[in-house]
Amino acid sequence: MGDTTRLVAGRYATLRELGRGGMGVVWLAEDRVIGRQVALKELRTTETERVLREARTAGRLNSPNVVGIYDVIVEHGVTYLVMELVEAPTLSEVMTRKRLTEDEVADIGLQTLNALEAAHAAGIVHRDVKPSNIMVLADGRVKLADFGIARAMDDPGLTATGGIMGSPGYMAPELFAGKAPSPASDLWALGATMFHAVEGRAPFQRDTTAATMHAIMYEEPVLQRTQGPLAATIMALLTHDDTHRLTAPQLRERLTDRTKTITPPTPSEQTVVIEPVTTFVAPNTPTRDDWVDEKPKSRKKVGVFAGAAAAVVVVALAAVFLIKPDTTGTAAAQQGPSSTSAQPTTQTTSSTSSAASSSAAPSSSSAAPSSSQAGTGPKPTQGQQSTQPNQPQPPTAQPKPPRETLALSRYRNGNGWHYSGTSRIPVPAGFTVENTGGLGKLLAKEEPNTRVLYSCRINNSEDRMSSVLFNCEGHGYYGELGHVFKEKPADANSLELWRCNMGGHHFESVADCEGYTKEGRLGWVLA
Repeated sequence: MGDTTRLVAGRYATLRELGRGGMGVVWLAEDRVIGRQVALKELRTTETERVLREARTAGRLNSPNVVGIYDVIVEHGVTYLVMELVEAPTLSEVMTRKRLTEDEVADIGLQTLNALEAAHAAGIVHRDVKPSNIMVLADGRVKLADFGIARAMDDPGLTATGGIMGSPGYMAPELFAGKAPSPASDLWALGATMFHAVEGRAPFQRDTTAATMHAIMYEEPVLQRTQGPLAATIMALLTHDDTHRLTAPQLRERLTDRTKTITPPTPSEQTVVIEPVTTFVAPNTPTRDDWVDEKPKSRKKVGVFAGAAAAVVVVALAAVFLIKPDTTGTAAAQQGPSSTSAQPTTQTTSSTSSAASSSAAPSSSSAAPSSSQAGTGPKPTQGQQSTQPNQPQPPTAQPKPPRETLALSRYRNGNGWHYSGTSRIPVPAGFTVENTGGLGKLLAKEEPNTRVLYSCRINNSEDRMSSVLFNCEGHGYYGELGHVFKEKPADANSLELWRCNMGGHHFESVADCEGYTKEGRLGWVLA
């Protein structure tokens, strides 16, 4: 460029070039007014108003772990940022020189968290946390650069999907589902950065942007070099559901005390759905909601209504003395109290099931205790549970109802394109079955640990593919196939369902993609 010395805004004299990239050129400059050296970033962007707005906001941050912004200048159509001069390698450069220890990675994570918390408190989301934006000084201090500025850059290292921008390998999965950048997405990016730092490889980076996005959405990274608390912390940051991801205070606690292990969130930290109490419409028909409540008072209520089919006197007495919680299932409870359960005779556990099968209603003579017994009730004998109404009883184990499933089949048309579907949506015209039910079974209804599997039409192609994203990753939506497990279920035989690629043709497989390229795991299906 020849002579690099020039004066910007009559104040900042450029001395030499520090670096350049898609976002512009960074100069070492001298502030002639107060005599200090600064970094002068010459931006290549036409979005001057956005840069000015975000730079003003970022300039309010006051944190030792943030690269400060001193001034913003627009001169001759060019935008300049006057920034704190930090002459130090980035974390990316440090990782090429040495392998970082777990303590070093934890300390870098904690200092980066300091910067993010200062930003989030000021209403700023960084949106581009990554190793090349973290500077590591010789004394171990860390500085996080480029708050919000990368959004305005025409940087080939960034990608835009539906207006969302960031470095693909560090973008949180919810951003691809249409959510706005948030503190939680910054923490995901910090987790991916820490993974990279401790493992020496980026967790999701692939050869193409599309493959990288697919890895973020479908694949779970595996830590190989590190185990224990730091590994658990990193994986808790890489939780797909942003509402269950570690928060900044939780992360600070774990990075401060590195001997702690990750524990599941307490009930107060989880979002739960409390179903309304069901009103009985028939005196002898308790509903499922009444039986699954583990509190003794619900059992008492069910006993009262079950006994209502007999005489009114029997109902009043049975609710207090005669109903013994049955541990053999709901069948006996729904039949009402039997004559054997009402008698205070010795009874072994093994005889409970046969006694429960009795359908005879108790007679008034056998069911009604004497007035002398009314205060205490019959005393339980050996092998018999207490029938005192106020004593907590163990919960009754309830058999799970059978799952409603949908067979997943693979189809193919005359041109070799594939489609996988269930009976929930029609088979596209021209496709014939290739493997009926050969891809396992999807759940027809949502359960915990499941998500919807969608059928998608590939743009400008006859090909089809399955996806767990409603927007079909930018392709056309065809329909909802059913539900897959997000994690391997512990209570059923299951198969891994993969999306595969054979020379540009997508297809689904439970046989490790049958020798073709794996695009990613969609989830688990029932065998």
